[in-house]
Amino acid sequence: MTAAADQGLVDIHDRRPLVLSTEAAREWMRQDIGGKEAEEIAVDGAIPADKFIWHAVTRAVGNVKNQGAELIDPVT
Repeated sequence: MTAAADQGLVDIHDRRPLVLSTEAAREWMRQDIGGKEAEEIAVDGAIPADKFIWHAVTRAVGNVKNQGAELIDPVT
């Protein structure tokens, strides 16, 4: 799931991953969830962007051929 980028991320991309809280993710995975309820969960259960730690990473992260945890290491 993605949402419109906000705060610091809008400078580099127009979309951002939508990260749900644990409780919201459980609700999202229910078999009987409908479209309206799913939309409410996405809006109300998303973890706000200001709860994340932001740092610059190497440009290699933008190439889908590159793999590995080192891609998200902060650039020094």
